[in-house]
Amino acid sequence: MTLSLSSFILALSVVLMLLKNNKTFKQFLANKLQKSFSKLNRHIPISSNFHLSQSKYFEKSVGLVEVYDALLQLQEYGVRAFRQNAVLFHRASSLNSIHLEQLRKLNYFEKLEGINEAVNANQKTINSIIEFTLTQLLNRNPIDNVDGRELLSACNGLGYDYQENGTLKRRVTHTKTLSPKSNQSRVNEAISHVCRDWHPSYGQERKPLVDFITARLKSSRFQGRTLVVVPGSGAGGIAHEVALAFPEFDVHSVELSTLMYLCNEFALGYDQQVSIKPFAQHFSGQLDTGNQVRDYRIDLSKVKRPSNLHVHLGDFCEFKPCEEYDQIIVASAYFIDTAENLFSYFDAIENLKSSCSELQWINVGPLKYGTQPKVQLNDKELTKLRKERKWKDLYHKCDPKDLNGYLTDEKSLYQGFYGLVKFHSTYKERK
Repeated sequence: MTLSLSSFILALSVVLMLLKNNKTFKQFLANKLQKSFSKLNRHIPISSNFHLSQSKYFEKSVGLVEVYDALLQLQEYGVRAFRQNAVLFHRASSLNSIHLEQLRKLNYFEKLEGINEAVNANQKTINSIIEFTLTQLLNRNPIDNVDGRELLSACNGLGYDYQENGTLKRRVTHTKTLSPKSNQSRVNEAISHVCRDWHPSYGQERKPLVDFITARLKSSRFQGRTLVVVPGSGAGGIAHEVALAFPEFDVHSVELSTLMYLCNEFALGYDQQVSIKPFAQHFSGQLDTGNQVRDYRIDLSKVKRPSNLHVHLGDFCEFKPCEEYDQIIVASAYFIDTAENLFSYFDAIENLKSSCSELQWINVGPLKYGTQPKVQLNDKELTKLRKERKWKDLYHKCDPKDLNGYLTDEKSLYQGFYGLVKFHSTYKERK
């Protein structure tokens, strides 16, 4: 009897789970982890377009170490997902023989194998993100210096060899070590955002946001040079659409999450079709397995990077334009409620006034606070705060019946929708 690949992986994952309490095995893993994480210890800054240099838009740039860590987390996706499914397999296998027979009649274990196949499909796309990122880094930087050698070390740590013809070759055998810092929920979120930001089906979630931002931009008759800054840009779909709609404006996308940033750059530069099954690991609320593993195909060859779009990896609160503008507009979507300190967002936006004659802020998004916020303001309080800080609303609306989906699976029993706080304000500098 031959085992399928997914069955073998399930069995192997169960064995690994049993080994996890073995002291010798744990020491072996610790040694492997130490060896893996010692590959990159020196801060090498990364600026726009994967150049290993200090960004002129931030006082301190994110470094190659952060990119390497993000790529490690992406590479771990499949292994960690298989382990999670192995736990489900192990729990079900502990049932008595009568219940096991009933599960077999339901094809329950075949479902778990099907989920593993969906995970494999996602890992293929993730591997493309990893290889695209490494290729961009190698193509845009010299490798015959200290930074270049660090870059080659990163490639090696991820299981890739640099060939004499300038290409990457993935090693057939590569031992993956799991990082204790890995956050697979963030990996899943980033991969899902590729669908939300770039798949046509998710246009119904993007369109109300883009329509509001573009309508407000068109409502003002700007003269001279205009900069639109999109903070917390995610996988970059909204910033891309704004840049296409206003080719006469400079549009700068700023994203703090390295995972999101890499997905954004991948979408803008990959130029091929990719496949993602975003709900593969969503077991709750499913009607059937087919819906759970359904495929979203995204033709990235249709995505072109506008010449006026600039994508940055960094903290928006530290972003500073390098040029003077007649007007700067901050266009934020699903951003305010991500703040640990909402006042730091206000400060960062208001600091942009030093680079322009006129500063405006267009916002659309919910108030679903996370990340251990220091303050959690309601819409009324937020409106009063803008007035207190010398913002004048040109438009403000908050309708709880005007709902917007966010990574919503409309074929499941649970669907999440948010009411949106919409405002467009202009800033009168405080004395």
